[in-house]
Amino acid sequence: MRERHGVEVVPVDEPRDVFRGADIVSGCTDAAADVIVGDWLEPGTHVTSIGGSLDARTRDVLDVWLRLGTAPAPVNDPSWRPTDEYLAYIARPTDPVWSRHRHGRNRRPPESGPRVVSLEDVLTGAAEVRSDDAQITFSERGNIQGAQFFAVAGLVYELARERGLGRELPTAWFLQDIRD
Repeated sequence: MRERHGVEVVPVDEPRDVFRGADIVSGCTDAAADVIVGDWLEPGTHVTSIGGSLDARTRDVLDVWLRLGTAPAPVNDPSWRPTDEYLAYIARPTDPVWSRHRHGRNRRPPESGPRVVSLEDVLTGAAEVRSDDAQITFSERGNIQGAQFFAVAGLVYELARERGLGRELPTAWFLQDIRD
C-alpha cells in the first residue's frame, strides 16, 4: 500500500494497537460483527464506520453523534421517505440466518447519551460538533445506503465508456444470496 498509493501503512499484531494513538478510527468492512471497540477509544478520537458495527461500550463513550444525512424518498413514491436511517430490503425473512442479523439496529443512537448533530446544521453554522478536544465523535452516514459508492461508480463507469475502456462483466458475478 505504501509503494502503490504513497500512504504510510503500519501493520500491527493486535487489534487493540490499531486504536492506540489514532486520531481517526474507521470501520470499513462488510462484517456483520462489532469492529469498533469503545474501551479502546482514546479521548479526542473521531470514529466513522461504513461497515461492521459499534460494540455496546462505544455508545457509552461517544460524546457527539454527527449525522451526515438522510436519503430522499424515491421519486415515484414520496410516502417511502424513511423517518430514520433504517430502510431494510427483505430478501428471505424465512431463512434461518435472518433472525441472527441486526437489521440496522446497530447504529441507532441511544435515547440518552451522545448529542446528535446534523451535518446540515454544522455547515450552516447552526451547530458545532465538538466543544472540547477530548470529546469522542462519531459520524453516522445516515440513510444514504452507500450512495457515495454508487455516485463514484457511476462517474467511473461514464468516464470509462467515454474513453472506450473496459469490458462488460456478467451481472451474475456480482450477485449472491448468502452472507458469510
